[in-house]
This record gives sequence, structure tokens and C-alpha cells, in this order.
Amino acid sequence: MTAIGVVLVAAYAVVNAFGAWSVSHRRRSVAIAFMAVAVLLTVAAVALAFEHWVALLLTVVGAVGASLTSRVNAALVLGRVVAWRHLLRAAFGLTLIAWVAFALYR
Repeated sequence: MTAIGVVLVAAYAVVNAFGAWSVSHRRRSVAIAFMAVAVLLTVAAVALAFEHWVALLLTVVGAVGASLTSRVNAALVLGRVVAWRHLLRAAFGLTLIAWVAFALYR
């Protein structure tokens, strides 16, 4: 359970790092926000690998930050918000949080 959680959190960090790269020349502030979330999720993955309790807190902050940053990106950079995509990303974030909580406190 823990290993799968580490892979999922790390993959979500990679997705956010790609988001930072993709908007780096358009909106520097959104790129910084994406990268900050990627860093948080990377630290969360390492904390989860060591089964440290702070992994859950970092995952919650990272997942919420990823959802909010994605919403801001859609509004500012793309100019169009598609609600179902953000709901899907939020649902994945909630699933990720539940997975990490279960891995830590099973």
C-alpha cells in the first residue's frame, strides 16, 4: 500500500512539474505555484516512503494546491474553465489523500 501511494504522489508531483513547465513563458506566477505544489508533493512522497505522519498533511496541502492552481491556470492562462476537468482533478486529489491516510494508518 505504501509503495503504491509513493508512486501515485510522485506521479502527481510530475504532473504539476509539467504544468509549471508548460506555463513558464506565459504566466510566471502560475508556473511558480505549480512548481511549489510539485515540491510539496515530492516531499510528501518521501515522507510517505518513510511512513512519517507529515506525509498526510503535505499530501492534503499539495492536492488542494494542485486543484486551486489548475483552476487559476484555466482562468488566467487558458481563458476558459471546464468544470468537469477540475472536478475530476479534485476527485483524484481526494482519492490520493484517502490512499495516503490508509497507507499510514491501516
